[in-house]
Amino acid sequence: MNIIRNERNRYILFKIIHNGILSIDHSDILKSIWKSIWRFFGMKEANKIGLWVIEIDMENEFGIIRCAHQTKEFVITALSLITEINGFKIILSPVKTSGTIKSIKNEYFIRKS
Repeated sequence: MNIIRNERNRYILFKIIHNGILSIDHSDILKSIWKSIWRFFGMKEANKIGLWVIEIDMENEFGIIRCAHQTKEFVITALSLITEINGFKIILSPVKTSGTIKSIKNEYFIRKS
């Protein structure tokens, strides 16, 4: 008998670092992450990512994304390699990774305060 397991997820909290006024939205950040994954890891790895944007808080300059546990390192690397979005200089700096959204949200509220 084969037992099918659910995919384990990892949640990544990242800081949005920029200089000046930033006029980008959630979709711009998601497109940039995907573009970085495709450019540096190719389509074969991109198919395994399972990437979801949970929350982007431009006011407090934080974001939370979800990915498959096997591809966490690919996503962290892809985030680190982004230097520009829509002509704006930007850094998406990973802060913390967790297996639970509760832990990431707690860290987010601590850092936001």
